[in-house]
Amino acid sequence: MESGPLYVTVDTLTRIIFPTIYVFAGLTVYRWFVPQLSTVARRLAGVMLAAQALTIFNALYIESSSSFYQWLWDLHREWNVAATLASTQLALAGGVAFLAAWLAGKRPIWYRIYLVGIGLIFLFLAYDEFFTLHEYRIGWNYYIRVGAAVVLGTLVVAALSPRRSWKWHACLLGGLAISAAGAIHVEVYGSICGDFGVLYIDQCPRNTVWDLEEILEFLGIWLTLVALLGHFSDASPPSNRVIRTLYTMPALWIVLVVPTAPIWPIARQVGGEPAAVAFESGTGLHSFHIDKRKSNFTVRLFLSPERWDYNGLGYSIHLVDQITGESLVSRNTHAYRRLEFYLAPEHIPVYRQWKRIRFPPGTPTNHALRVVLTLWHKNDEQIVYDRVLSSDLKLLGEAQVLLDELVLPTGSPTPTTPPLAQFENGFALGAVDLPERARPGENLVIPFAWRSDENGREDHVQYLHLGHAESGAWFVYDQQPLGARLPTRLWYRDLSDSETWRVPLPADLAPGLYQVFTGLYRTRDQERVSASDSDGRPFVDARVPLGNLIIGAS
Repeated sequence: MESGPLYVTVDTLTRIIFPTIYVFAGLTVYRWFVPQLSTVARRLAGVMLAAQALTIFNALYIESSSSFYQWLWDLHREWNVAATLASTQLALAGGVAFLAAWLAGKRPIWYRIYLVGIGLIFLFLAYDEFFTLHEYRIGWNYYIRVGAAVVLGTLVVAALSPRRSWKWHACLLGGLAISAAGAIHVEVYGSICGDFGVLYIDQCPRNTVWDLEEILEFLGIWLTLVALLGHFSDASPPSNRVIRTLYTMPALWIVLVVPTAPIWPIARQVGGEPAAVAFESGTGLHSFHIDKRKSNFTVRLFLSPERWDYNGLGYSIHLVDQITGESLVSRNTHAYRRLEFYLAPEHIPVYRQWKRIRFPPGTPTNHALRVVLTLWHKNDEQIVYDRVLSSDLKLLGEAQVLLDELVLPTGSPTPTTPPLAQFENGFALGAVDLPERARPGENLVIPFAWRSDENGREDHVQYLHLGHAESGAWFVYDQQPLGARLPTRLWYRDLSDSETWRVPLPADLAPGLYQVFTGLYRTRDQERVSASDSDGRPFVDARVPLGNLIIGAS
């Protein structure tokens, strides 16, 4: 009776491969290379190998008790134990190369230049490993060229060197080859699942294949470190100061890079406005930043889509007239992950998107404009808008997020005449030309001229009070100083503008002499804003007297 194939998952296969290759590589290196290292180099090589084995063991064999623990030891996540260890060992390899070049004072200059070059390359690789430049900023073709240059340089130096040092060159080339195999194996073994005769490999999630990639890269880093420790051991005997420097290099590197790991809130990392917007597709908006100039504005978004293999995700930025709701300009862009990469506190990868938009001709000045974001997907050439599930930003619709408000200044000269009233928030009211008479049932027309010496921070309302001189009755009318077109929260330093009010007077307004007052109050607490005249004398009850008005009989 024939037995069926043995079923095994890639996860299990990885757990078998890890001890196999590490035991084989460890025995080989400790048989042929390690005995020829100096005492301090042997100890350092052993500690680094043990650190690798412990890290990989935790990642493969220890069950995750929480999402944080899973992230902490995951071999293919960024800025955790595994990434920090890989970066530290690369930096140590670079530092060892520099020390070897310094100690090799009697060796030819080309040999020391080679070691310095290797040291610089490994320090760059250490920085790259921690900050993932190869993922988002630098193309792989540059690394291929650098790798080819290192291999060629090593072969040339080996050919010119004594035979006793060939083993170190061979160890370095072997380490580079194993690391390169790890970097490219995902493409080669991406379809490893299936029937292989006596073995059937099942369940091939891509992240388990990445585990093997990181294991091979770890082993390659260790072999290159052993090779450079060999060059260090062949140089002049190190002093105690050099030995202390060698031991402190890993700790120094960790102290330098770990505090700069971008695991702070996105808004703190990029200096943007914090946001917590969740879309139906799984995309999240974590922060945004808007730069406004005279002719254009730039929007920077920090998004974390659920999937970043291209799936038609796009976003649109709209400039909308706040009064009419009309879109003045709209720009649609497909999301692109290779712009800039950050890490949210929940260890979520966040990618920067940016778009510069020019103000269209005829954009009104001193007019409230809204910057609105929508996300969308293309489905069979049809655009489907992404509904917002939750948001700490104001929504203008189920798929429209209000990012910010803008205003284009007019550049009008500031009035030189003293103001009628100076308010404590930096606003100033110019002289008011109050009509002498008005009739009930008609509009009372009053022009108000305003200027601002400070940027507005909150909303205010201007009131108009008409007090009957005989009866003491009051008529009250409120509106925003410059109307809805420019709320005071959008006022800017050196603003100078005016608004003509047309106040509808009640048809039954009693005729007679009225005293007219105006002023400002804050919308958040209904408190009046203190005001004083041009000589600094405060007005009673923060009310600015405008004069007398006669209401005639209709």
